[in-house]
Amino acid sequence: MRYGLSRTEFAVSAVLCLAAAGLLLPRVQAARADAARAQCAENLRKLGQACLEFEKAQGGLPPRRGGFNNGEPYSGWGAAVLPHLGEEATAKKYNPKLDFFDPANKAAVETRVKPFLCPAAPAERAVRIESQASTKAANPDKDTVFTVAAAVSDYIASNGVLLPRGGYALNFNDAGQMNGNQRQPMGDNDVTPLSKITDGTSTTLLLIEQAGRPAVWRNGKKRDSDGQFGMSPNARGAWAGWGSIAFGPADAATGESPGRGDATDCAVNCNNWFGVYGFHTGGANVLMCDGSVKFVGPKLDPLTFAYLTLRDDGHAVSPNDF
Repeated sequence: MRYGLSRTEFAVSAVLCLAAAGLLLPRVQAARADAARAQCAENLRKLGQACLEFEKAQGGLPPRRGGFNNGEPYSGWGAAVLPHLGEEATAKKYNPKLDFFDPANKAAVETRVKPFLCPAAPAERAVRIESQASTKAANPDKDTVFTVAAAVSDYIASNGVLLPRGGYALNFNDAGQMNGNQRQPMGDNDVTPLSKITDGTSTTLLLIEQAGRPAVWRNGKKRDSDGQFGMSPNARGAWAGWGSIAFGPADAATGESPGRGDATDCAVNCNNWFGVYGFHTGGANVLMCDGSVKFVGPKLDPLTFAYLTLRDDGHAVSPNDF
């Protein structure tokens, strides 16, 4: 009686196992991608709920940028909503009377906060900031350059609209490339009541997925250049820092903004500095002012993207348009 497998039988078994693994692997990868996309959407839902709870408590949505041209400490909406995210421990470490990059806030701002991180995006990222204290910050030391490796956020608000100079942009309500930078749901330095969103909370963007910072991503490829606005305190990407940027389309071929102004322009997954950008197949997540989350893809055209960004342009946008 013979026990075990012959060489031929073993070889056949190995081939069959490899074939089965090859069939199973794509399914496992797809399941992981679906789970990451769902968790990313859940993160935005939590952030939306936190913003709305802040609005109820403070009479308005949190400032997208604190310390914007007024000498007050640098901050953003991310730090403001921490208590409403269930992140009380990190919130207690954060002193809003100091800049977010102040040494006293270092432990808080270097903490990776899960609701700010899309699991599909690259891991282990930080935004390096080097700056002196703001004029009105509580820290009396205005000479020392402070350094912090701030933990990132993959979600951002708008502080304007960046459009091409011609083409479809000529149909937009305002003139010029930087439009309506005080007409978004969040404002600078102070809270903004929901009542100012006259276009409707279900068709006005509150936050979008704009993942990958501080690295530069264009059309799914990482560029050699790194960061936006260098290491200055207004660098974007830190959850505790300035949490907004102008929204706008990119040239689909190059991934660069503000785009060409024609039908080839891209609003989703082409540029992670100004457009909607996620590491998901077919699109990325966005948060509306009513707290709902939508997955958008190529159907979101640049002009609709611009109209969704403003809170009071009077342009009727249907949920079926994006």
